[in-house]
Amino acid sequence: PSALSGGQRQRVALARAIVNKPKVLLLDEPLGALDLKLREQMQEELKSLQQALGITFIFVTHDQGEALSMADRIAVFDQGRIRQVGSPQDIYQRPDSRFVADFVGSSNVLEPLAAEKLTGRPGWASLRPEAIRIGAQEHRQATVLAKSYSGATTRVTLDLDGLRLAAIVPAGQPVPDVGGLTGIAWSPDALHYMENEK
Repeated sequence: PSALSGGQRQRVALARAIVNKPKVLLLDEPLGALDLKLREQMQEELKSLQQALGITFIFVTHDQGEALSMADRIAVFDQGRIRQVGSPQDIYQRPDSRFVADFVGSSNVLEPLAAEKLTGRPGWASLRPEAIRIGAQEHRQATVLAKSYSGATTRVTLDLDGLRLAAIVPAGQPVPDVGGLTGIAWSPDALHYMENEK
């Protein structure tokens, strides 16, 4: 057993768990000790195995990306309480509280006055960074405060009339210079008002 790799150990543990044909299988951080490439491979294997066997998998993870890619249904917990339950798309695109918006992925959480300034409607709102379009001739002008390259994307920090926003620019698209002005925009439905925030 000591000669087995991490991925092989995970496969053996999984085989031992499913040989008795359980109705529900609890997987508690099963991919935590694996490197990125092996994690991605194991995610695909686990999804296809779950579909082939028809067993309900309860998958516990602190990796939001892993949760979004693996799940049909997600429950977000905070201090032992369920904060929101829904499909990965609902949880990510329509968080119903500041906690969920901040915890799952990255979001620009807007206070009621900031949301009112942008849309005319007050209330806590969430705007995902990838929903912000940069560089086009848009009616809003923002100053570029910082940028951080990470391969597939570049994260850009913007100042829009005192409001700090993060935006994501996909690889291959032009990224404005720090200190410069750039046009920004987003579709109206990208700004989501959170129901459980007053």
